[in-house]
Amino acid sequence: MRLSCVVALAILTVLCVAPSAAQDLPAAEQGVLNLFFDCQGSGCQDQDFFRREVPVVNWVRDREVSDVHVLITSQTTGGGGRMYTLAFIGRGEFEGDDQELTVATAGDATTDEERQAIAGRLKMGLVQYLAGTAAADQIVISLGAQQGTQGLGGPPGPGGSQATSSQDDPWNFWVFRVGGNANLQGESSVTSSNYSGNLSANRTTEAWKFNISGRYSRSEREFVISDGAPPVVSLIEDWSGSSLLVKSLTPQWSIGIRSGAGRSSRRNEDLRWDIAPGIEYNFVPYSESSRRAFTLQALINVRHWDYTEQTIYFKTSETRLAPSLTASLNQIQPRGRTSVSVTGSQYLHDSDLYQVNLNASISVRLFQGFSVNASGFYGLIRDQLFLPAGGATTEDVLLRQRQLETNFNYFVVFGFSYRFGSIFNNVVNPRFGGGGGEGFRIVF
Repeated sequence: MRLSCVVALAILTVLCVAPSAAQDLPAAEQGVLNLFFDCQGSGCQDQDFFRREVPVVNWVRDREVSDVHVLITSQTTGGGGRMYTLAFIGRGEFEGDDQELTVATAGDATTDEERQAIAGRLKMGLVQYLAGTAAADQIVISLGAQQGTQGLGGPPGPGGSQATSSQDDPWNFWVFRVGGNANLQGESSVTSSNYSGNLSANRTTEAWKFNISGRYSRSEREFVISDGAPPVVSLIEDWSGSSLLVKSLTPQWSIGIRSGAGRSSRRNEDLRWDIAPGIEYNFVPYSESSRRAFTLQALINVRHWDYTEQTIYFKTSETRLAPSLTASLNQIQPRGRTSVSVTGSQYLHDSDLYQVNLNASISVRLFQGFSVNASGFYGLIRDQLFLPAGGATTEDVLLRQRQLETNFNYFVVFGFSYRFGSIFNNVVNPRFGGGGGEGFRIVF
């Protein structure tokens, strides 16, 4: 029995390790470029599409065996679209041969338009690497006629060129959105309905950024406990509005002011409003924020409440001052991404009333085929001014109609994935749904 286990383990080792040695050949010896496609944003998740568009490379699934690592990140543009940044990172014989290309898509771009724009930049960036391989004979260069002013990041994306000045844009950079939805569910003893609506307007330029938005939601559930008994009804209703105005001062400094108003039955608020002027410093120029950012933001928060019920502090309304400081670090690198932020605030009228929140997430590729990821939040809460003096009923607790007193809240998510097998499967087969060629994968 022991001998059989040893033999089986030896065979498995040969199957996993021996092929990988043959797969590690550089592009010059294989005559084919090994491409690792690393999508860190929306719009580039459909790898089957990109494999069809660029069939002249080996689509490897680990950067350690690649000749070119393409790292794709994205940011939202002022017009509601996305700015995609494709960082081409040379490896092996292409070490140090790096470049970066960008492309912008419109706010109403379809999924196909987004992926076509990314594919166009991907092909453009691969030309210099493919020129020295057997695929050089398949390169065809076509230059179209210029179509006016080009959008951010170079040539026009889907739908033609983009306006880049208020003279070319009849909307003067303003973008508006309106939306809503309704959800109805029911069975013999339980019915529920949810309604929500939202609207927003924003204008973004290099010098100024302005956002204003509002939302309304109503959630009602009705439970029939027994025949003849009155139903138990849960109703949560709230609305809110917010605005942000930011002025760019230098490549690393900006000032701004946030404001908001709203109502929440769950938080004992008939009306609340707040206004918070502040300043922000980025240790890295904002122009590099698609890959990394380290910011410090200081705000002076002025907050006012009109309460539905008297609070535990015997207040029916109050206005308070609470400075806050937030430190944020976001970084996307070839081996993974990291995001950490810490926010602390304290009411000036009582030093015992404060709150500290920690957000963190990390995703790291440790070695070939093996990645780990984790994310979490922890809040230290000492400033629940809105708690009603009467407390919460059993019905409020069970139906979550009231925010309860707490000293903390948290959540944690973690996992890992391991894939091994062929790294050179370029075949796309969508039959019966999904693609193929992923090798063996374990995910927790």
